Amino acid sequence: MLDDRGRALTTTVSIPAERLERGPKGHRVHVVDYDASTDYLYRSRNTDVESDPYRNQTDIQRLVADPYFHQQNVYAIAMATLQEFEVALGRAVDWGFVAPSHQIKVAPHAFQDANAYYSRESESLNFGYFPNDRGQRVFTCLSHDIVVHETTHALLDGLRGMYLLPSSADQAGFHEGFSDLVALLSVFRHAEVMHHALGVLTDATGRIPNRSLNIKGLAKTALTRLAEEMGAELEGVRGAALRHSLDIEPSRAHYGSARFEEEHDRGELLVAVVLRVFVEVWLKRLLPLQADATAGLNRAVVAEEGATAAGQLLRILIRAIDYLPPVEMTYPDFVSALLTADLQLYPADGKFGYRAALKAGFASYGIAAASRARLDGAWDPPPRDEFSMEGLHFEGLRSDPTAVFRFVWENRDPLGIDPGAFTRVTSVRPVMRVSNDHRYLRETVAEYVQTLQVYSNELEKGLGIRRPKGLGNQLITLQGGGTLIFDEFGRLKFHIGTGVRSTRRQSARLKGLFERGMLTPTADSAGRIAQMHRHRLLRPAPVPPGET
Repeated sequence: MLDDRGRALTTTVSIPAERLERGPKGHRVHVVDYDASTDYLYRSRNTDVESDPYRNQTDIQRLVADPYFHQQNVYAIAMATLQEFEVALGRAVDWGFVAPSHQIKVAPHAFQDANAYYSRESESLNFGYFPNDRGQRVFTCLSHDIVVHETTHALLDGLRGMYLLPSSADQAGFHEGFSDLVALLSVFRHAEVMHHALGVLTDATGRIPNRSLNIKGLAKTALTRLAEEMGAELEGVRGAALRHSLDIEPSRAHYGSARFEEEHDRGELLVAVVLRVFVEVWLKRLLPLQADATAGLNRAVVAEEGATAAGQLLRILIRAIDYLPPVEMTYPDFVSALLTADLQLYPADGKFGYRAALKAGFASYGIAAASRARLDGAWDPPPRDEFSMEGLHFEGLRSDPTAVFRFVWENRDPLGIDPGAFTRVTSVRPVMRVSNDHRYLRETVAEYVQTLQVYSNELEKGLGIRRPKGLGNQLITLQGGGTLIFDEFGRLKFHIGTGVRSTRRQSARLKGLFERGMLTPTADSAGRIAQMHRHRLLRPAPVPPGET
């Protein structure tokens, strides 16, 4: 992006202090600048890697032409994104690699193509480059939101490794939609960027008139300008998705409609909901300031409030991951996870009402919270007196998968565990979070997964699961599992799960997979994500409402 005077629009990101080696190479991110298309390995900067020669550099041509800046850019943004997740979750976050590994490899000039993707198998983030219509080379590694988007894929894979498996349109769309949202809010949380986007709304006095401070003014003007600039050269990578999402007006018919059955459209629906909530909260933050400013608000003040709202909403979204089931998630699950995660850290919704806005926002697009037992939509705690703690100790439940498995084993009946399915505890993560008002929250987040293999002719008679019409007799793998949240005393707070024999969910999942030809998954993570990005590029753009 360029600012109003043609200079590169830059911002400063905060990253953890660490020992750096050439690359840059740190303890979590290692830049390996190899171009597979030309079989060329770029050298890394051989000066002091802890200095920043680009701090005051705003010449866009020099930055684009300097591969050392590209290397620094991907390292800094990937580390800043990792830090955002770890601060929000209150713990370290592992990468989702097959073999234990602490460092993700990042290739800023990986190949010549208008694409970028994360690969679990090669433990890497890979960014392409391509010529634009004017013959100039465009580098996806220089797009702040694309680097965050791909890093989020990697972090989400570490937190919920089974979400990359073919499943419902919700789960497939969630990986893309959630990565889009983290990327966009990461950009919006920088006041410099918001200040730039608001330029078209500003009058000669540097103020934004009150008549422009509404959903239409902010969402359709300021954010659309950002969308156009993000997607100007990178239309197929992700820029178009934001513009289309902004065109999706609320309707309770959207979630169940044929218009949003496809996974990419389902991801854009998620982006549309949260962006609208973001603008509504932003406007709510401006209301007290407008009362004493009849001529409008200073552009810098509006930008600062928008950046603050984006940062706070971003952390709510990230914390919700801990309150999702480990497999077979749905958008209603995500709504309850959002509301529960924020409720645990902030019992009062606060004067800006983030939870109320999220609950109402999702409902306006037809997505109700999965938890119907409570008016606030949060997950309902299980009755504590139903669970046995026989042979268990607090310390074991905080760190030992075997101890958590014993809890699952001793409590199969109240948890609804299928005794015929293979069950394993996949992770145990102690958490310590601190709210803005210094409230401490200590929890342990554990996940277990169940798998059950049956032949398709056994689905209806033995399990009550509808067999997709036209499906022959073949071996089918059913998946289920749950997230267990323990409090600081080792008591179960929440059990968030999808049973391996869940008639409704498994029937819908198998039907969707069969119709999309994905009942037998073969693609690796790199192929899965690269394929999603390429489908986004090649599919026809949705027709905005009112157009033909």
